[in-house]
Amino acid sequence: MEEREIQTETEVAGGKCYSRRDFLKVAGVAGATLGVAGGLGGILAACGSTEETTTTAAAASTDTTAAASTDTTAAASTDTTAASAGVEEGGEIKAGYVIPVTGAMAAFGAAGQWQLDWMNKNTWKDGIICADGKKYKMSAKIYDSQSDSNRSSQVTSDAILNDGVQLIGASSSAANVIPVAAMADSLECPGIHYDVPGDAWADAQKTAPYKWNWCSWWVGKDLVGNFVKMWNLIPHNKVVGALWVNDADGMVFANALPGLFKELGFTLVDPGRFEPNTEDFSAIISEFKKNGVELVCGMANPPEFTNYVKQCAQQSFKPKITTCAKALLFPSAIDSLGDLGDGMTVETWYHPKYAYKSDVTGMTAQQYCDDYEATTGQQWTQPICFIGTFELWTDVLKRAKNPLDKNSIVESIKGTKVTLTGGPVDWTVNPEPKFNIPNFCAKPLGGGQWVKDTTGKHKYTQELVASEQDATNIPVTAQMKEMTYPA
Repeated sequence: MEEREIQTETEVAGGKCYSRRDFLKVAGVAGATLGVAGGLGGILAACGSTEETTTTAAAASTDTTAAASTDTTAAASTDTTAASAGVEEGGEIKAGYVIPVTGAMAAFGAAGQWQLDWMNKNTWKDGIICADGKKYKMSAKIYDSQSDSNRSSQVTSDAILNDGVQLIGASSSAANVIPVAAMADSLECPGIHYDVPGDAWADAQKTAPYKWNWCSWWVGKDLVGNFVKMWNLIPHNKVVGALWVNDADGMVFANALPGLFKELGFTLVDPGRFEPNTEDFSAIISEFKKNGVELVCGMANPPEFTNYVKQCAQQSFKPKITTCAKALLFPSAIDSLGDLGDGMTVETWYHPKYAYKSDVTGMTAQQYCDDYEATTGQQWTQPICFIGTFELWTDVLKRAKNPLDKNSIVESIKGTKVTLTGGPVDWTVNPEPKFNIPNFCAKPLGGGQWVKDTTGKHKYTQELVASEQDATNIPVTAQMKEMTYPA
C-alpha cells in the first residue's frame, strides 16, 4: 500500500459545560471550539486534556495487519478503487464519533483510535462512491466525552454547529450515547449509534420519538435470558443480589430487571443503588450475606467493581456466580482483580469466535481482534465491536442519493439491512418488531466467563459459555464453571 500520512484528531470542545436543557435555550449560538491545531496549552487550560495522533500507514501496519485485512481490501475496496478512475468528485463528508477517551469509562473508548485508523487505511482510503455515482472523501474525528454525560452533549453540539459534522455516532453506554443522540436530534443531525440498551433508548423517546437518530444494541429481557442461561449451568438457590450503580446504566437494570427476575422465579435482594465512585461496599455485602445470596448481578464501572470484589474477599463473601455488566467487559478490569477474577461472568456482545462476517468490509470478528492485537499490542476487547458504527456509516452513505443532504442520509438509514461482525442490523422495520422500540434494532449476545489463560499470553481469557439467541453464530467455546477463590 502506498505510504501516506493519515492525520486523525481527537477533539474536545472548550468553554462552559451546559446541560442539554440549558444549551437548547441558546441553540442558535455556537459554543467556542478548541481545535487541536489551536495549541495544546490552551486546550489543557480550558478542558483538562486532549490528544492528537499522527499515524503513517507504513508505521502502523504489520504483517499480521496486512494478512488480516487482505480480504477487506478485496471485498470492500475493490469496487471503489476500480471505479475511482474518472469518477466525479462529490466533496467531503464530515462525521463525528463521541466516545470516552479519558475518565472512568475510558476502557470503552480504548479501541476508538484503532477503529478510525483501520477504516482510513482500508475502507475509506480511496473515498466512498455513493448512490449518485460520485466519489466522496470521508473525514471523521473522535470527540472525547471525558466520561461525562454533560460533556457528551456539549461536544456533540460543537461538532455539528462549529465543525460542520453531517453525521454523528456514539457508543459506550447509555450515559454517553443518549446525550449525543438527544442533542443531535434537536439539531437535526443524522446519527448512528451502538451500545445503548433498548430499554434506555425507548425511555429517551417517551416524550418525542427520534427523527434523526438510530441505534443497535441488546435489550434487558435478552440480557437476563443470557444471564440465566449461564447461571442455570451451575446449581444455585435462585437468590440474586443487585449491585447496581446510581447512573443511567444502573437505572436501566433497576427499572427493567426486577420484574424479569420475578417472572423467572428468582428472589432479588436489592440494597438500593450505590453512588458512582463508591469506595465502601460493606453495607451491601452484609445484606447479601444475611439473605443467602449465591448469585450477584452487577452493573458497575471498573474502579467501583474492583473495590467491591476486594472487600468481598476481606469479608469472606463467596457467591457461586458473579456477573457484572460494564465492569467485566475489559481485560484491564479483570486483570486488576488479580486471582479474584477467575470465573467471573459477563454479557458477551463481541468475541473473536463470533461467526458473523461483515457485509461492508468482508472482515470477521477474529480478523478484527487479531488486527487490534497486532497493531496496538493490547489484548482484544469487546469495544472492538463499535467499529460497526463506522461500517454502518459506510453502508448508509454508499446508498444515499445525496450524502451531503441530511434527509437523504435519513432515508438511507431507514433502508439499512446488513450483517456486521457483531450481528445483523435491520432498520427496515420500525419500530423494532420484538420489543416495539422506535429507531432501534435488537442485537444478539452471548454469555462469557473469564478463566485463567493457559497459554501464558495473558492473565485471563474470555470463553463463551452460553448463547441464548443465536447458537449458530455465537458458539459455546467452553463449559461454565463455578467461581474459584484463592486460599
